[in-house]
Amino acid sequence: MTKEDLDFKATEAIRENRVKLYIFKPSGRKMWIVVGKHGRYLVLPEAEYCTCNDFFFRVMSGEKPTCYHLLAVRKAIQEEAYSIIKQEDTSYRKILEELLSSKAENKTTS
Repeated sequence: MTKEDLDFKATEAIRENRVKLYIFKPSGRKMWIVVGKHGRYLVLPEAEYCTCNDFFFRVMSGEKPTCYHLLAVRKAIQEEAYSIIKQEDTSYRKILEELLSSKAENKTTS
């Protein structure tokens, strides 16, 4: 996938409103999620990390510079073009567990 392909897919994710910023109250914790082709992915832009298989298999091996989910979050932050979803702190753990458990299921079926 070329840089232009990654950029196109990232822009498409933003345009289709698939970049979400969860803000948890009252703690103020934040969680970036991108709805991708095969599920929802947790993105940590400060750590330059994504839970998608593309990141795990291709970015970490150096085959690709990044995944489009991570690029979409970076661009969405710059353009202030993302959905904000406010949740109670009590939802944080449940949402994180759902993301990580679906990630584990995807790895075993990939």
